[in-house]
Amino acid sequence: MKEFTRARAGDRLGDRASQALNGTITRLDRIHVLAVVLALGLTAFLAIEPTQNWLLLLLAGLAGLGTDGIVRTHPKAQFKRLDDTALFLFVPVLFTLGLGLMLEDVARGHWTIAAGLLSAGPYWAILHAEYASVDRKAPHFQLTRLVLNVATYVIAFLFFATIYDFELSLVTTSFAAGIVSILLAIEVLREEGMETGRTILYALAIGVLLAEAAWATHFLPLEGSAAAVFLLLALYLMTGMMHNYLANRLTLRTASEFTLVALAGVLIIALNGVSF
Repeated sequence: MKEFTRARAGDRLGDRASQALNGTITRLDRIHVLAVVLALGLTAFLAIEPTQNWLLLLLAGLAGLGTDGIVRTHPKAQFKRLDDTALFLFVPVLFTLGLGLMLEDVARGHWTIAAGLLSAGPYWAILHAEYASVDRKAPHFQLTRLVLNVATYVIAFLFFATIYDFELSLVTTSFAAGIVSILLAIEVLREEGMETGRTILYALAIGVLLAEAAWATHFLPLEGSAAAVFLLLALYLMTGMMHNYLANRLTLRTASEFTLVALAGVLIIALNGVSF
């Protein structure tokens, strides 16, 4: 009888382990599949002529819905409302739009296909980081945040460069830079785990300052990539200072380090003849 009971207990334990393993594999498989699907969709967008802008918008929507589904499967997730995952969606969606617009403008020939297929790597890193960032107490949480912060600044440059490449009006350029900065600042600031409304409020302040910075570039001898780098440095300075302030880590030394990095970037722009 005891042997039978032990066997039954062992079977139950094995079933639970199997279910947990299957759940983990399922979540990882979702990330793999979504990364590949988005990369293939981006490749199709770049390869099809004439350009089908609706396809890029469809991919951005798929990136948002797919990321929502992935982060909700995290064991530590406590998302009940539809908008609970909103802060996790900005980077995947903006990465899709920014990379698509940039590659459509610069990629040519066989490089178009290669660039689209290789995007599976960055997609996987972003999706996995968004999933892992649900658990703030995880051992690798800081590494996860590093991946997302790097992705945030890369996306910022992609958008800023595209904005200036399209030669939009001054008002449109400032507005677009401000909106993109708000959404990306949310990703950086959400690390502090504040209430959603408070996070958006601080990000809104950063977006307004970036819109003003974009307006100022019109009156400076900056064009194209140089102006984009200038805005990127401004975003890095503002989000970095705000992030450290909210974490009670903002000291004179920290502020000086961020300022020196920004000034070094401006100096590099000037030494390269202002315009790249």
